[in-house]
Amino acid sequence: MRGVRYILLAVILGFAGIAGAVGPMTLARTGDLYSVATVDNQVVVTARYGDGTVDQFYVPQSAAAVEDSLQVGVDPATGALYVLWQKKTDMEARLRLAGYFDGTWIGPFTFAGNDGTAAANPQMMIHRSVSTYDKATEDGEEPAEVTIATTFIHLAWWSRANEDEIGAAQYMAVPVDDDGVPLFHDVEPISLTDFLPYGIACFDIGPAENLMHPKLLVDPQTGFPAVFATDLNSCLFQIFESQPVVVDDGATKRRRQIIILRSPSTIALRPDLPLAATKIEVGIGLKLIMHWDGEEDLLNYLELDREGLSETKSLPLGEKLSHEQAVELIRGLTN
Repeated sequence: MRGVRYILLAVILGFAGIAGAVGPMTLARTGDLYSVATVDNQVVVTARYGDGTVDQFYVPQSAAAVEDSLQVGVDPATGALYVLWQKKTDMEARLRLAGYFDGTWIGPFTFAGNDGTAAANPQMMIHRSVSTYDKATEDGEEPAEVTIATTFIHLAWWSRANEDEIGAAQYMAVPVDDDGVPLFHDVEPISLTDFLPYGIACFDIGPAENLMHPKLLVDPQTGFPAVFATDLNSCLFQIFESQPVVVDDGATKRRRQIIILRSPSTIALRPDLPLAATKIEVGIGLKLIMHWDGEEDLLNYLELDREGLSETKSLPLGEKLSHEQAVELIRGLTN
């Protein structure tokens, strides 16, 4: 294999989503706006189509969903709709995903927490990867260029085996077939812990709930998805870059794409960083600006790059500086 190239299209979900009382939202390329919320203990999707009409439909088998876990997104290639939610809390927490394609529900699938572990704080990203590679031909002719396109549902969450265990971030990139079905049986979760080849001293960080929230983001320079996650065994923040790779499928004798993770960049952990409430703005070279609402009408933020974390800074909010304006100013620091 030689000459492999990648073109990436990405839709971020639940990371920089639209905030509102109706729940997370996503806007399709068609101009259709989808939002998701719980109504009468069921997950409900509201569709506001580009022609002005509105529709609602209930997600099957979606009782006991945690409201602030709801996420919705659309595959840009097929228009298939995907809804993610956490069912129940504490050690009963599990994660479910359902799809809606051509008027038919797919799933839901319980992809984490159905094995005695607890799975919580999910994140989702829908990402379309298009790769080209040179296929060898007979009789010494020039190699033929072949294109492979695959939609992946990138998922990250926090998993614990029992109440006494601190747990670890998990990641999985699930391919979607031409009928919109997520192929969970083709992949296994990756535990994002203990990646360093040497031991590192860790310290008592106290209650760590705020740090058990992995984030999905996209590097604007490469277009590749990345995962920001805490390793509480080593007291580190980690940034994993993902990359699509074309491989030979032994069963079908055909080429297909998979997603691999590169070795992470690591930064010393900051115990007081409230990841549960933190939004992340991404700059070139995976320079990150993290911001969250503070007390007394303050918007707190700090910068993270390959040299580490800056000190926390604050912008005072008021009549002359709204929350939206402050976020725009912080976003400008990523340039």
